Formats: sequence, structure tokens, C-alpha cells
Amino acid sequence: MLKVENVTKIYKKSASLFKKEEDFKALNNVSFELEEHKVLSIIGESGSGKTTLAKIICSLLPCDDGKIEINNKNILDYTKQELSNTVQMIFQNPYASFNPKLTIGYSLYEAVDEDIKNKKDFINEKLALVDMKEDDIFDKYPHQFSGGQRQRIAIARALLKNPEILIADEPFASLDVINQSLIMDIFYKIKKEQKTNIIFITHDISAAFKISDKILILQNGNMVKYGNIEEIKSDKTNGYINELINATYLME
Repeated sequence: MLKVENVTKIYKKSASLFKKEEDFKALNNVSFELEEHKVLSIIGESGSGKTTLAKIICSLLPCDDGKIEINNKNILDYTKQELSNTVQMIFQNPYASFNPKLTIGYSLYEAVDEDIKNKKDFINEKLALVDMKEDDIFDKYPHQFSGGQRQRIAIARALLKNPEILIADEPFASLDVINQSLIMDIFYKIKKEQKTNIIFITHDISAAFKISDKILILQNGNMVKYGNIEEIKSDKTNGYINELINATYLME
């Protein structure tokens, strides 16, 4: 349902007194597919191109080469509204996810499409999915919630669009171990109950092993490995994969 073909992204390195302007390939010929009702994890260390790739899929960034199709339709042919209803992205910083001057209720109602009836019931359904059932949640402001609670509300807000694809960019990177586990359980629930297609971006390969159907490993913008969990685990010869496994902070 999602097909990424030979996507390349080039940034320009600024010139200086001693160096001329140079091209930097943040992504180099990246290709993969996300099948329906599946979870794909994109894994790599910082600077590997994970977030850049996610932003390109969401059309927050253009690619310099290659193409992306969702349901056999080029994302360039989607309107902004159509793509927003198809792909939603959850960012890793729960503190920056909401306008601090607006109540949570306002932010949630703003995300609901106009044709949805019984908007409050619809929102409460998504909040229940992420285990946020406080009676006065609509009247509170973002600073009145913990980081883990904010992240769960951000997930609920993304689900209000009923997206076909949910992209989670390091969704528990800034959270403690308890909240990491809670967020992971929520993604399990989304996968099982919502049948949503998920792209899970992380540098933690053991977390990916827990939830993924397939895994894409990036290094310096290049594809290192793409396959199912057993194919990744059985590759004992790749030093980069072994480094990622040894460096994980969520243990199996």
C-alpha cells in the first residue's frame, strides 16, 4: 500500500573560506514497501536519515529523486488535506507537540474532520485507546500533563484522522522506562484493534523486534538491510547491525 522507490535527498553544505559548497546525501536510493496492516521499523543511529525519510513520506520535505506511492497513487498527486487524512506523523518531542496556549480539548477538536458527528464521543474513543480517560482532560493545558501523557494524547490526536499510515518518530526517546513500556503497549493495541499501518522509527532495534513485521536499517542515508525479523537477526556478519543490537536500551 506504500511503495518507496529509489528515494534520494540531497542537502547543500554551506561554503566557507576554505571549503566550497558541497552536496550531502541524506538519503541515497532508498526503496522499500509497507504492506497493508503491517508494521515497518526504520532503524539507524542519529544522522542515518530516518526522520528525513519520514518527512518525505509526509510531504513535509521534497525528495530530489525517486518516487513514493500510496495505494498506487503518487503522493505528489494528493492534495494537502488528502495526504493529512492518509498519513499522520507523531514526533519524538511531546513538549513541542501542542500549543501551550491552547487547551488540550481545543487542540483535539481542531483535529477532527467537520463531517464527524458526536465529536466528543469520537475523541473519547481515541483517548481511551491510549489510556487517557481523565474527566477534565479537555479543560487542561499541555503543561498540566507529564511527558508520557502528552505523548499518548499526541497519538490519540493523530488517530482522529483515521490515517491509513501512522508514522511514529522515536515516540518514546525522551520518556522514562515505564512510559516507554506504556507507549509500546499502545502501539501493540493500535496494530491489533485499529488495523493501522505503522512506520516505527527508532534507534532501538530490540524495540523494533517486539512490534515489526519488517525492518529497514539505514546508515548514513544508505540501506544496510531490509527484511523480516529473522533475516535481520540471522545476519551475523554485518558489524553495523551487531552494533545496533548491542547498543539497545530496551532489552528483550
